[in-house]
Amino acid sequence: MSHFSRIKTSITNLEILQKTLQDLNFECSIEKSQLKDGNGNLEYVDIIAKNNNKNIIGFLWNKTEYTFVSDFGLWQDYKNIHPENIVEKILQQYAINSIIKTSNSEGFKTIEKQKLANGSIKLVLQRWN
Repeated sequence: MSHFSRIKTSITNLEILQKTLQDLNFECSIEKSQLKDGNGNLEYVDIIAKNNNKNIIGFLWNKTEYTFVSDFGLWQDYKNIHPENIVEKILQQYAINSIIKTSNSEGFKTIEKQKLANGSIKLVLQRWN
């Protein structure tokens, strides 16, 4: 049965969310738009993430943070994206981008960014005085 899933996130920064979606190969559009589930129901969202020109993920701003919105039933057409992992991937990449942005503003530079076998990311930052 097709329906929208809504998952509360700790995502608060629009600029970092945009970069995160682009890093994960989604086209990102920041405008009020609609997602359609497999039953034809519509959900209004503030940000749309597209893959293969199809709106598959939305984010809804609740004045504090963004809520992830999607119909996981529609994901069977996407062989390279697993719906059960996508929220974790978005949150992981968002955290990395947040760390890099904050570190850069404090004078650090990213020296190394490496994905480890267990799925974690190793970041090496450096700052010269």
